[in-house]
Amino acid sequence: MHMIPKEMQACIDACLNCYQMCFGMAMTHCLEKGGEHVKPKHFRAMIACADMCRNSTQMMLMNSPLAKQMCALCAEACETCAKECDPIPDMKECADECRRCAEECRRMSGRKMAA
Repeated sequence: MHMIPKEMQACIDACLNCYQMCFGMAMTHCLEKGGEHVKPKHFRAMIACADMCRNSTQMMLMNSPLAKQMCALCAEACETCAKECDPIPDMKECADECRRCAEECRRMSGRKMAA
């Protein structure tokens, strides 16, 4: 097995954690709670974030030349999801995980943090 650089491993770990959080919360907590948890904009943001995290992980693991661009897009999806989760009181943990992932993805992509 080849050695993965520390920076990339940190991003992979953040993406996998965020994927687990968003997909798991969407498919269990949100579907079970209903109401604001399953409003289309919120639910789509969670699934988009989960998919971007999974896909970014795959691109990094295959050492794709597109991995940095994918991580930049993933950071945007994570920020969008965090903003959708913020107003829902019991979604803070998900929003926090999304922000951690966005930070790692921005670092991986070489882009500056959003102000």
